[in-house]
Amino acid sequence: MSGAGPGGTRWAELWQVLPVVALLAAGWFVYRPALTGTFLLDDLPTLGDLGSVNDLNSALHFILSGFAGPLGRPIALASFLPQASAIGLTAEPFIRINILIHLLNGLLVFVFARKLGWITLSDQRNALLLALGVTAIWLFMPLLASSSLLIVQRMTTLSATFVLAGLNVYMIARARLETRPNSALLFMSLALILATLLATFTKENGALLPIFVLVLEATILSPPQSLSRLHWRAWRGLFLAVPAICVVVYLFFKIPYTDDIVAIRGFTASERLFSEARILWEYLFNAFFGWAAQLGPFHDSRPVNGLITEPWTAVAMAAWIVVLGTAFRIRRKYPVPAFAAFWFLAGHLLESTTIPLELYFEHRNYLPIFGPVFALCYLLFRIEGRYRLFGRVAVALYALLNAAILIGVTSMWGKPLLAATYWYDRDPDSVRAVTTLASQQLSKMGPDTAVGTLREFVSRHPEHAYVRIPELNLACILRPHDDHAALVSELKFALTSVAHMPRTGEMLDQLLSTVVASKCDGVAAETVADLAAAVMRNPRYNRDVRYNQFHAMLMARIAKVSGHVDQTLAHLYRAIGFEPSDDLYMMTVTTLVAAERFQDAREFIDDAADDLPLMPLKRYNSKRILEELLIYVNEAARLADDPSGSDIGD
Repeated sequence: MSGAGPGGTRWAELWQVLPVVALLAAGWFVYRPALTGTFLLDDLPTLGDLGSVNDLNSALHFILSGFAGPLGRPIALASFLPQASAIGLTAEPFIRINILIHLLNGLLVFVFARKLGWITLSDQRNALLLALGVTAIWLFMPLLASSSLLIVQRMTTLSATFVLAGLNVYMIARARLETRPNSALLFMSLALILATLLATFTKENGALLPIFVLVLEATILSPPQSLSRLHWRAWRGLFLAVPAICVVVYLFFKIPYTDDIVAIRGFTASERLFSEARILWEYLFNAFFGWAAQLGPFHDSRPVNGLITEPWTAVAMAAWIVVLGTAFRIRRKYPVPAFAAFWFLAGHLLESTTIPLELYFEHRNYLPIFGPVFALCYLLFRIEGRYRLFGRVAVALYALLNAAILIGVTSMWGKPLLAATYWYDRDPDSVRAVTTLASQQLSKMGPDTAVGTLREFVSRHPEHAYVRIPELNLACILRPHDDHAALVSELKFALTSVAHMPRTGEMLDQLLSTVVASKCDGVAAETVADLAAAVMRNPRYNRDVRYNQFHAMLMARIAKVSGHVDQTLAHLYRAIGFEPSDDLYMMTVTTLVAAERFQDAREFIDDAADDLPLMPLKRYNSKRILEELLIYVNEAARLADDPSGSDIGD
């Protein structure tokens, strides 16, 4: 008898583990066709400097030079270092890691859902089945595919890893409140602090972790009996309510938008809130009923929704108010539906409210959709009587349907030209879709096809004429001796009034590189400068600090090519005035050294050292780079036999 018990226990544990392993294996199988995908959207602009990483110092520079968010997202950038050798060559190593992170998150979702199942169903076997159902639906949800297949969105999924890990550790520690309240509170606090920091420095919406926990405490979890009400409220206030209030205050101070933001984005704060009210309902619909035809990475052509002009916007706003009010009233009697509503909205608090981001991205649902998925499975598992089996079969069949649709989605992503063609056919008004298609056509079908696609798009959308800059670039590469005057003239006229153009500066920078590398009749560095000047007369461009800085850097490059040192330095100083960076420091110092202005270089370094970043890691890196630049200046002065080089080593 004594030997049967442990053996039975081992078999029971194995029975619990095997379905999870099978799910994760199926997840790999379903996502594997996408391994042949490519870089899209912000992938290369964000990771471009990865190719220059060859030692510890360059790795540290890459990690701390991020610009995707206000914190730079250093942990996310560090995760790309093992794939440095592949940047610009193949996307497969990046996509493979992204898929593995998604599978890891699937495991964490399973553990979390199981813990919630134990609480809500009070039955371990049903909790296990519930967790498997939740994991399967979430893991195979087509709406979440872009979260893993857009390479740079590793920032989203890896941040979610830390959030989910923090939630699981929190739940483990909280289960011990009744027996060891002091140690439990300590581990709950540490889990929240550490996981929130790790998640936030991966992507800023990791700061929502305390709010997710607050949602749990307000709905599914009951107040502990081992602590006094005052003690428990004090802890919740400090670790949950205060962070939540800080987030809400931060969002409140984002409104109203300045005229500059409105000019760039094309919507006011109120218009964004109205639009997001409808978009959140669309997210839910596409999550549970969406087909591959409705999904994809490009949604930049989406119109802004007004409250007065669009009656459905008012309906959407009213519906969310009703949902919030109902959820608050039923949160204790019917905790799971209330949990789903609060969790979904909490997950969208940063990216779908007042921060002036673009309106629509599917990856924003990566964690928020967990709440509705859990509620759906819970309600189906609560069915009793003769229909009990129906609920379980429905969850299984729905997960299989999701997996089948997802295979179609990932297979298409794995064929870049096919995917680009499909996305453009689905949304022929998307600038991103047409430029992606033209890029794929250039590499697979030749330049004439790519140019034809761009011209056809501009003929329908003259407000996006800036996409003809790549056409001019291609013409200079393929037909350098043709007459390009007409296209240049058209661009000079159009660039002053075209619509929002976030990539225009990069397009001009690429054109300058082409012009410098090979002669192009009628197109010189001065031509690029004229086009850049036209861009800066456009209020949709010149009101953005980042674009102004990029413009100053571009003009510095043009001046340097033309041999105008003083102009180069003036543009670099202007760029630094917008926001100092290590790259700008290096460009400025090397320019001064090339002109043998060694003392000016030393004085510049001294001034830069007085204006170091506040963030400790960035401060350390900037200080290290400035010290290395000083050594470089002194060595260059010595080699040039400069009299002021006598203070080497000071």
